[in-house]
Amino acid sequence: MKRLLLAGLGAVTLACAHGGEADIATLASNSDQLIYDAAQKAIANRNFDSAKQYLKRLVEGFPQSNLGAEARLSLADVYFKEGGAANYILAISSYRDFLTLYPSHPRSGYAQFQVAEAFYKQKNAADRDQSQTEKALDEYQKLLEIHGGSEYEETARSRIADCRQSLARADFVAGYFYQRTRQAYRSAVLRYQHLLNEYPDYQRIDEVLYRLAESLVKSGRVAEARPQLARLLEEYNRSPFADDARHLMERIDSGKPLSKPAPRPRQGQKLTPAAPASPPPPPSPDPQAPAPREPTPSPAPSASPSPPAVS
Repeated sequence: MKRLLLAGLGAVTLACAHGGEADIATLASNSDQLIYDAAQKAIANRNFDSAKQYLKRLVEGFPQSNLGAEARLSLADVYFKEGGAANYILAISSYRDFLTLYPSHPRSGYAQFQVAEAFYKQKNAADRDQSQTEKALDEYQKLLEIHGGSEYEETARSRIADCRQSLARADFVAGYFYQRTRQAYRSAVLRYQHLLNEYPDYQRIDEVLYRLAESLVKSGRVAEARPQLARLLEEYNRSPFADDARHLMERIDSGKPLSKPAPRPRQGQKLTPAAPASPPPPPSPDPQAPAPREPTPSPAPSASPSPPAVS
């Protein structure tokens, strides 16, 4: 009993340091029901620090209690309600502990759903890391596999659709970055093709097809661009990219150069022929180069001797 009182006193000290109001007598009680009820009251009052102290005391001090499963689930819920990256990690760990210890519990579907929700709460924008979105997608799909038909199925399917749109958008953002900023057209093509293969339900497939065709043309793979444009015009003929796709298709079919055409003169305007380019100036002398030596004059030829006089 003395050890229990000391443990309870230590827990109260920790709880008070975080603004909690855990009761020492309750913590030291031998009644698991009393401790559980105190935890639920603290949760209702959003006194999460006290609630965690009560629930940890119940889980650790009463391993055989019939309230053990509910206490573990409640502890995971407290972490989830507090929110923040650190608490979501603790919530996921606690829900998974519950699922490991009580796989057939009537609330195992809820625990699995909450694991997915904790990951979903941490998903980032399309231009940032998508690992949390991928994990959330995996957990929602796992929920449908194990607990299909549960009360969480409709929400899980909606979350799955949203996660898939986020992941597809991330592929598109990366592809567009390679295409327009880096002009790395082959990398852009790979991203766009991966999007089309993995996320055919993406809501902006028409733009993906057009950007893919553009990148293929820039990569010199003109023949591969044609079917992408044809699909865009057939399946998305009202797309805002349809006119650009027709124009690009016409240029491909005509065999004309795909570079930007020269501007046409306005009506009544004549183009003045450009003046011929002047020859480039001679290179400037290098100031550090040694001065050229003056040519040494060759010696004047010696005069031929006069012929001897005739006597």
